[in-house]
Amino acid sequence: MQQLLHPLCAVLAVAGFLLLLWPPRRLRQDPALAALTCVYGFCAVSFLVSIAPVWTLLGDATGRPAFGILAAFGTVVAQVSHQPVVLAHWVLPPEKARRRARLYRGAGAAVIAALAALFLQLPATDRTTPQGITAAYLHSGVYQAYLALYLVVYCAGQAVLALGCRAAARRTDQPWIARGLRIVGAGAVLTFGYSAIRIAGVGSALFGLDRPAPAVESLAWLCADGGNALVLTGFFLPTLAVHVVPRLRAWSRARRDHRTLAPLWDAVHHAVPTVALQPARTRAASRLRLWDTTWHLYRRTVEIRDGQWALRHRLEESVRTASERRHRAAGLDGAELACAVTADQLRAALAAHRHDVAPQTPAEYADAGTREDVRTPDDDVRALLRIAAHFTPAPAEQETTPSWT
Repeated sequence: MQQLLHPLCAVLAVAGFLLLLWPPRRLRQDPALAALTCVYGFCAVSFLVSIAPVWTLLGDATGRPAFGILAAFGTVVAQVSHQPVVLAHWVLPPEKARRRARLYRGAGAAVIAALAALFLQLPATDRTTPQGITAAYLHSGVYQAYLALYLVVYCAGQAVLALGCRAAARRTDQPWIARGLRIVGAGAVLTFGYSAIRIAGVGSALFGLDRPAPAVESLAWLCADGGNALVLTGFFLPTLAVHVVPRLRAWSRARRDHRTLAPLWDAVHHAVPTVALQPARTRAASRLRLWDTTWHLYRRTVEIRDGQWALRHRLEESVRTASERRHRAAGLDGAELACAVTADQLRAALAAHRHDVAPQTPAEYADAGTREDVRTPDDDVRALLRIAAHFTPAPAEQETTPSWT
């Protein structure tokens, strides 16, 4: 049972850790998120070291076949000590949350040090497995003390987590956070089954009773791994709703806007290549920008505006007048009219630039009067998207000399 559930939980923990880890700068700004990342990271390590090949590798590398039990228990204690830190930062004022965080982390470090001291006193044994370590050592008084200390701390930590989740779920007005906290609390309660079976095993060894049946051992790991899976899932639900989903939406929106601006940018860049700071080598590479999408989008808006400025000497008043008349007849007005006329002006200016034709009556862009409303990069993106919606570049072979010449 352990070798079936452990890899599944390890994958869940590793996936959550990697998703929360990026970008790292957010962890410095959000202590709750940093503590939650530690929860997933320590949980991932605890599962990984409990997989038989990793367990054996650790034993061979350290010269102590049972070293995996210290690594597993130590990382679980670190995970348990960081779980209430997450709740503290979620529900308490910042200063009080920091004091609680220091208390929980200090207690966790002290317990890990005590476990290490007891581990070093364990008698030598042959190569062990994660499934057989308890059976091999259960009749050792040192191991009984080691296991008892771990179980008491584990139970206390999960009890604090279950009670804290119940209280926090009642306080919050965010449905996703409340649901996630209830799932975390249910997972914490489920792990009590693991602790109860392990404590019963210690009691059986002390009183000389029979060892628990294999089915009971499987039930213990089902409670431990099932509870951990619920805790990880519950913690990730509010994180998914508050952090991951908005980031994915922002990435998708930036990628969509980047591609929408592509025809306008291609036309401007073809006429004025120097506007591009880091142009992609091919058109396909430009469309496949998957990283730093927001930066590439904002860079594209800057380059289009630079191209507009470079083409300002090619603007003809008759083009603007005819475009305004046509779009007003189509029912456009206000900012939308200015964007549609600007798109026509850009198209004509590009043709004039291609044929090196100067305007008879210079003009300015129709959207020049709306620039005061553009106060943020997002505002500029939205304005250029409106221009791009009306911009239809003509193929080079269809371009003709501007009519005003």
